[in-house]
Amino acid sequence: MNRHYRIKDFVQKNLGCTCPDKVFEEIEDLPVAPLSAPHTRRIAIGGRLLIYIWNVKGTYKFKENLLAMLAAGKRERDARGFNRFRAVLAVDDTPQHVAKKAQLYFSHYADRDDRMHIHVVAIAALKDL
Repeated sequence: MNRHYRIKDFVQKNLGCTCPDKVFEEIEDLPVAPLSAPHTRRIAIGGRLLIYIWNVKGTYKFKENLLAMLAAGKRERDARGFNRFRAVLAVDDTPQHVAKKAQLYFSHYADRDDRMHIHVVAIAALKDL
């Protein structure tokens, strides 16, 4: 199974994306320098969907790092004209443990921005990406 197909499968099944198949013909998958942001991966799909992935290790500075990632994603989404931004937090622990805290911070940050979404997944969901 090729990398683009695995990304498409993850985005549709794990993140619930309903973008048409044509959008997935163009996928840009780039690592992010760990010193510049908490997220370590950036995926742009078809000029419409922007995804940042952060492998969360512990909760030290969790709120600050999450808010920085959300701000960076929103800025890039708007500057590059993407339709949606999805922040993905990959965790070793039970995703529900982090999801509650992440959703609280996200809801305060995103407010009524319905073009931003947050997802907390088990790190195992990313193993084939």
